[in-house]
Amino acid sequence: MFPLVASILLTFLCTTASAVTLPRASAVHLAISPQCGTLSGGSPSDVNVGLKLSGYKTIVAFGDSFTGGGTTNGPTWVQNLASSVGAKLINYAASGAVVDINQWPQAASVQAKASVDFINQANNFTTTQDLDPSTTLYVIFFGIGKLCSPVEFAAAGKTDMNQIAGVLVYTLLELSSSPSFAKNILIVDNYGLGKTSPAGDAFKQDLFTSLGTGRSLYGWNVGFVSFNNFWNGVLYGTPGAAAFGYTSTGVCVQGNATCSDPSRTFYWAPGNPSAATHSLMASYVEQVLSQCQSST
Repeated sequence: MFPLVASILLTFLCTTASAVTLPRASAVHLAISPQCGTLSGGSPSDVNVGLKLSGYKTIVAFGDSFTGGGTTNGPTWVQNLASSVGAKLINYAASGAVVDINQWPQAASVQAKASVDFINQANNFTTTQDLDPSTTLYVIFFGIGKLCSPVEFAAAGKTDMNQIAGVLVYTLLELSSSPSFAKNILIVDNYGLGKTSPAGDAFKQDLFTSLGTGRSLYGWNVGFVSFNNFWNGVLYGTPGAAAFGYTSTGVCVQGNATCSDPSRTFYWAPGNPSAATHSLMASYVEQVLSQCQSST
C-alpha cells in the first residue's frame, strides 16, 4: 500500500546547462494533530480506550459513501486503514445509507436496497460472518451528508436527532451480543461536514456518552474520532488548505470536466472526499488511536 502520510519530497534536478527545477509537492499531508480527551471528560473528543490497531486481523465497516467508496477516485479511508495493518476488510457501507430508513424515508428513493441503513447492514453481517471478537474491529461511520446535516434534518420534519443516536447505539448493543460479540468499537463522526448546530452537537454528545456507557457496563474497547478538526483545519479555520498541501478546496469532477490536480483537491465529487483526502482521514484515525490512548 502507498504510505498513508507521505512526507513532502523535494527533488532537485540540477544540470550545468539549466537552472534548478523544484517539482511540486508529491502529496498532501496532515497539518494538524488530534484533539485528545477522555471518555470521562464529558465533551466529545478524540479518544482511544483499549483499541490496539495492530492487533486486528479483520475490520468490519458500516456506513455510507464516505466508507463505501462509491464516489471517489481511489481507496477510501477505511481501505487505507485496513491495508496499513494488513487486516482483512469486510465492508457493508453503501452510498446513500442512513442509520434508520424508518427515520429517513427519503433515502429509499435514492437507494432502495437492504443495505440502505445501519440496521440492515448489521443484520446482514450477523447472519453471514463468524469472526474472533478479540481480533475484529467494528467501525461505524454515519453522520455524513443529509441524515446528520441539522438543516436538512429539520427540513424533513425532524425536531431532534436523539432518536437516531438511540437507534445507532441499540444496533451496537445487538452487535455486541450473540452471535458477533463485538468488543472493539470505533465510532467516526463528522456530522454536517464541519458545520455545527445545537441539534448536531447533541447527536454527537449522545454517541460519545454511549461509548462511555458501553465501556463501563459491557467492557467494550472503544474509540471516537471527530473529523471536525480536520474539516475545520482545511476549510473553515487554521491552518488552512495550503498548509495541508491542497491547491483547491473545491470539487474535482463537475459534469464532464475533471480538475487538473486531483491529488491535491479536497473533494472528488460534491460532498465526497478525494482519494488524497481519504488518505489523510486514515492518517488522522491512526494518529488518534496511537496518540489519544486513555484508561478512562
